[in-house]
Amino acid sequence: MGVTYELANADRRVKLSFYRLPAWKQSELTCCPVTAAMTTAFVFNYPGDRIAFVPDIGPSPFHDVATDDIDGFEDLTDAYIVKLVKDGILSDHGFIDDTEIDPPKHLRDIRTTWPSGAQRDE
Repeated sequence: MGVTYELANADRRVKLSFYRLPAWKQSELTCCPVTAAMTTAFVFNYPGDRIAFVPDIGPSPFHDVATDDIDGFEDLTDAYIVKLVKDGILSDHGFIDDTEIDPPKHLRDIRTTWPSGAQRDE
């Protein structure tokens, strides 16, 4: 399956797990406009804090915070989606209607609204 990641802020003890979004691996997080927007907003909101991607396999990127501790951080994924929808950066279209996904309706259908607040055809 490969290594998957969460974005954690060790100083505030919060994270983005990207839960129910179709991107968890390094290349997916980088190439998915939604997770790239969420990551950028997260980093801009916490200037100077220790923020890093945390792999599900391997050591913590923080010398003083164990990976198991990061599991208990507050997950702000849904809050960031709501904030970025309100800011006109993302749009929420419910769930992906795909019976091949187990369980069905598990993944959220979140899209970027760039440019100019209008949804692009992808």
